[in-house]
Amino acid sequence: MIETPQQAAKLIQQRLAIYFKPQARHRYQIEIVNNIYGPTYNFFLNSQAPHQRERSLPLHRLQVYQLDYLEAVIVLLRSTTQLTFNFVDFATLRWPQKQTLIQ
Repeated sequence: MIETPQQAAKLIQQRLAIYFKPQARHRYQIEIVNNIYGPTYNFFLNSQAPHQRERSLPLHRLQVYQLDYLEAVIVLLRSTTQLTFNFVDFATLRWPQKQTLIQ
């Protein structure tokens, strides 16, 4: 069964709520990786404390490898979180609806 963008966003939000514990002087961001060998989109929560290495926690893997599907999930996530989104390996790709570069 293929999950809807709403189900995927809700699952990512639930896992984010478990892992995201805001602390002073820590840096947090959500990283979305385009796994071209998979082909999947992988979501991670990256956190870094001062003078320590960055930690990356897996949140979810989208099995539907379509940019319009990913765009719908990102729109839903951005409406619920103010964390920075970092896109990896999306070099020259554009969002299907906005037609802007993915960055």
